Parts: sequence; C-alpha cells; structure tokens
Amino acid sequence: MRDRIARARARGDEGAALVLALIVITVVALSLTALLNLSDTSVRTTVGLRDQVADTYNADGAMQAAINNLRNSTYNHNAGQHCFGASDTLQLSSFYGSSSAAVTCTADPKKVLIQCPSLSQCNRPGNAILTLGKISGEDGLNIQQPTGSTFRVHGNVFSNSNINVVNGALNTNANAWARGSCAGTIQAVPAADCNIGGASNPLGDDPGYLPAASIAGLPHRTLPSCTTPNSVIRFEPGYYDDAKGLSDMMSSSSSCKGSTFWFPPVYDGSGKPAATGVYYFDFHNSGDNANPLLNSNGGDVWTVDNGYLVAGTPVNSAGAIISTPPVRPTIPGSCDNPINNGNAIGVQFIFGGESQLAVRAAQAELCGTYDSNAAPVALYGLSSGSETPTAWADASALKLDAVSRAGGFGVTATPSSLSAIDNTGFATWKSTSKNDSTVMTVDGFVPPSAVPAGSVLQSAAVKVVHRHSDPASTEKFDVTLKVKPSNLTVGDSITIPANSGAFRTDLIPLDAARTGAIADAIYKGTFSGATITMTPNLANPAKTDLLDIDALQLELKFTPPAFRAGSGCVRTGPYTGTGSTSCALVSTPNQSGNQFYVQGTTYTPKAALDITLNNAAEQVFRFGVVSRSLWIKETGSFSYGGVVIEVPDDSPGFVFSLYLSAYICSGAGPCSTGGAPVLRSKVALVDSNPMAPSPGHRQVTVLSWSRPG
Repeated sequence: MRDRIARARARGDEGAALVLALIVITVVALSLTALLNLSDTSVRTTVGLRDQVADTYNADGAMQAAINNLRNSTYNHNAGQHCFGASDTLQLSSFYGSSSAAVTCTADPKKVLIQCPSLSQCNRPGNAILTLGKISGEDGLNIQQPTGSTFRVHGNVFSNSNINVVNGALNTNANAWARGSCAGTIQAVPAADCNIGGASNPLGDDPGYLPAASIAGLPHRTLPSCTTPNSVIRFEPGYYDDAKGLSDMMSSSSSCKGSTFWFPPVYDGSGKPAATGVYYFDFHNSGDNANPLLNSNGGDVWTVDNGYLVAGTPVNSAGAIISTPPVRPTIPGSCDNPINNGNAIGVQFIFGGESQLAVRAAQAELCGTYDSNAAPVALYGLSSGSETPTAWADASALKLDAVSRAGGFGVTATPSSLSAIDNTGFATWKSTSKNDSTVMTVDGFVPPSAVPAGSVLQSAAVKVVHRHSDPASTEKFDVTLKVKPSNLTVGDSITIPANSGAFRTDLIPLDAARTGAIADAIYKGTFSGATITMTPNLANPAKTDLLDIDALQLELKFTPPAFRAGSGCVRTGPYTGTGSTSCALVSTPNQSGNQFYVQGTTYTPKAALDITLNNAAEQVFRFGVVSRSLWIKETGSFSYGGVVIEVPDDSPGFVFSLYLSAYICSGAGPCSTGGAPVLRSKVALVDSNPMAPSPGHRQVTVLSWSRPG
C-alpha cells in the first residue's frame, strides 16, 4: 500500500514540474519576444533618426551653398531681380551621394533701407537739424532749457546763421557747423565749427524737397461731422481752408471733445493703405485773399487744444496695422513709422499762405511714407507758388444762349443781337410813357470749364452796352441774377445819367459782399450757369424814347485753389520768439499735457518752428528738421533724457532680409519644392553701398535657423 502511494506521489510531482516548466518557457518566450520587438523598434528608430539627421545635414549644406551663392551675387531686391540668377530656386543635383537638394528664396517685404550714397541720392536728410535762414537779428537755432540740462541730437547740426544755446548744453554725436557765431555750450564730434562764413559745405544747402502732390489732384474738403464726444473723427485727404472750423472742432468745448482726429492715407477698395495721404492746409479766414464766407475769428491759426490727432496708418502697441485708431491712442506709437517699416504708408501735411498750426493741450503724431529714394517728408511748408485769378469777362467765356422773355424788345431780342459788342446788331425797345419799363430775361452763361471747389469769388457783375434816344433823360436798370443749379438769386440796380445817345458800357455789380448766392456757388464749385432778368426804366420828359441794348454779358472773377508760398507773418522775419511780429508755422506752447511727434522729415525752409517740450516720451523729430529758424524750449517738467531730434544712420545695417527654405529628395533631381521644407532660415544681406553690392565682399547675417515640425 505504501509503495502504491509513493508511486502515485511521484507521478503527481512529475505533473507539477511539467506545469512549472511550461510556465517558465512561456515567460521566457514572452520576454524574448518583447526584447526582440524592442530591439526591432530601436533599430528602426535608429535608422529613422539616422535618415533625419542625414536630411538635416544635407539641408544644412544646401542652405550654406545658397548663402554662399547670395554672398557672391549682386542681388539687392531690385525690381525684376531673382535671388539665384534667373530663378528664385537654387537646384543642387546629386548634392549628397544619391540625394539632391533645392533652396527657395523669398524676400522679406519689410525692407527698410536708410542710405545715402550721395546727397542727391538720399532717403534721409544729411543733417538732424538744418536751418537755412540768414535774416539779421534772427537765430538760426535757439535752445532754451533749465541750467544744467542737455539737449541731445543724433546727427549733424548745421545753421546758415548762428547757434544760440541760452542755457545748458547742445549735444550731438556728429558735427555742428554755423556760418555765424555760436553761443553757449556745444558738444560735438569733433568740436563745433562756428563762423565758417561762406565756406562751401553742401550739407548747408537746401535739399529742395518737392511736395508729394499738386493742387490739381486734391479735392476741396468740408469738415467731417462732429457730434459725439470720445469718438473717432475721420478726415479725408485733400484741401482744407477753414482754420476756425478745425480749431472749434478740436477745442475743449467741442461737441466731439476727447475724440481721435484721424487723418489717414489713401485707402484702396480692400481697406488697405495704398498711397500717401496729402493734406493741404491753406486757410482763408483772414489775411491774403480772405474768403468772407469763412469766419475770420482766430485768423489763420489752426489750434489743436483737445483730443488726439493721428495722421497716418494706425497701428497697435505691437506695431501691427489696424483698421482704425482707438479713441484714446497711445502717442507716440499710434501710426506706422517709416523708420521701422519699409512698407509704411503715411501722410504729408502741407501748409501754404499764412496758415499755422498750434498744438496746445492735446497730443499729435504725424507719420510719413517710406521711400527708398526720398526722405519721408511728413510736414511741409511751401516756399514757392502763388494764386492766379480766373476772369470770365466776355461772351466767349460766359455765353448768352437763349432769350426766354423778350418783353417790349420783341423779336429784336435774340442771343446773337445781345451777345457780342459790335454796335450793329442790337435789341430795341420803344417806351410809350414816362417812367415806362419792360422786363427781359436771358439764360445761359455756362462756364467754359468747371469751377474748382474752394475757389474764392473776387467780383461779379452784369455788363450792359446800351444807348437811348433822349439825351436829356436818365435810365435805371434793375438786375436780378438766378444762379444755377441752386436757383438762389442776387440782385442790384444802377441809375445812369443822361448821355448823348452814343453807346456806353456800364457794370452792375452783384454780390458785392461776396457772401451771397454767386459766392456760395463759386466756393462749392457748383456754378453751372445763370438766368438774368433785367428791368429797364426810362425817365424822359416825352412819351417816347428808344432804348438799344447792344450786349448783355456776365462777368465773373474768382481765385481757384493753388499752392501758395508761405506769406504774411509766417514768411517775414526776424522771428524772436512768442510775441514777435513774425510767427512760427508750427508751435507747441507751454501747456500741460501737450505732445507733438513727427515720424518723418519736417521741411519748412522759409518758416520758423517753435517747439516747447513738456511731456515728450521719445524723439520728437525722427527724420530730421529743415527750417528757416528752429526754437526749442525745454521746461522744468521735461524729463526725457534721450535724443530729441535725430536722423537715422546710413546702412550698413540689415539692409533687407530673405527667407530661405531647403528641400531634400532622392535621386539626381531636380528636387521638388512642394510640401514642408527640411530647414528654414532668415538671413540679412548687408552692403557698404546697397545700391551697388560688391560680390564676395557683402556680409550675410543669419537671423534665424529652424527645422519645421
């Protein structure tokens, strides 16, 4: 019995051992399978990484080849050029073993090129400050500031008269010249060169910048609606002539006080800035050729005393273009600056005649337009140009076309008998009683060309060439003129003494105050003709008298808008500061809260500028100042310690940048540039003379280097 039990236990142990063996074998098999799978994955990963690294190395080499190609080329992004000769793609067949490569090139649209190969080929002024005046008793440059202060400039300073630093010091990182004397402390590199007299120095010449438009391309503008405070008031490029209206809109008592007054560039149909917005300010409130239709209170000074004036393409705090400026924009930094963006499209404010701008308790910023060949002039004072009156004084200009009512003149009253002064064909009326009268109405007088809106009426009159048979009598003409298309009327009369019976010419003036229907139609540019109704009255002792009218004509004289050189107090000198008989074209009086910035060149060669600095947060004039006389005043509250007036340095610098994308493919090529590139890079080309790159000597700077994904 014990033997059978022992043998049974032995068989049971053998079964358990078999189970354990199977378990061990299974675990080992699974482990080996896992290890083999891991090994396979590792091998495949290693192979993939090796291929990826190989592609990266190949792309890196291709990128280096492209950069070297650019370094040895004359490519400078001119129109019609390609990065790699005839193409913007560089094909590198069998570049690395059996692999090929291709590198594409795309120019960065934000090309900012500040360079001056010569004074005649320069997109910035040669000086940070250039004053051109040579008027006795007038400082070229006058700087007033608290004792111990330093007025800082980046760029040359040149005065064609003198430099007067009343307090503190004038500091520039460049040269300072004066044809006259220098007073005060001037820190320049090298030392200031004063009393140079008439010594030749082209940096002291007027650069002669031209305005960005002609008057022919500028429509006359009325002021936009101003009804809601703290809103955005949009103006449109064109000609503005009402300083009083602008000042009232931008005052603390205005219906739209606290608003942003936006002067945009020209926009295309898609809502993008397309061209420089030219705004011409030639105020006719008073002074030369004043327009009685405009309020003369305040003269020709546009005062910005409230709100925010933004002139240019609006941007946000990151410098990105936005569709409309906010109600309370951040100034400076409210508009696209041409010193930062080679695609910046801005404005040009042009001032003519006696027009002036005063920025008081407000903030204003003007941004010009970048140009690779010209300075970005944002503020322009005209130094030449004048008005030329237009006179329409005979039948060839304003022709009588029809007789709608002949009255007692009957069939003798025809357009041909009443148009020309010929003393042969004429209209005749025979009176039948004392103080007899009749009525004749004529039409036509269509202008030979459209009257430009904004024109100022100088005179209007009806010319009558007439005679009557009784030399002892007098005659009276009552004339009414109805203006087309408004049908508003003006009228007047004239009494003519007895005459010998010969033809005589008399003018019956109309709208003598120049505020009536004719003046209004001329100003609005809507005058399209007229109807004249004439009532003659013959006072004779006899019952009968003959009245002959040889001609009935309309005479108009008006002055159309024109670019006018600065005049009046703007042009006269010497300017000796506030209160002098001369005046500054632009002034920023000492008033809390006011700020004024010009992100572009200021050019007023025949006018003075008077700038008080209270709260400036950065450079006030970013692309230099050219003026007749420049007065700068720093108040005790002025705390900005940086450069106030600057002109950008010439390149070298990052002249323009390119985006390079490298692609790798198998085979001898050509290599496709579709899909994602293996490597991307942004590089900048730098030349000592960007207008004429020197192959092999130009510098290529890598700005970024990345592998997509």
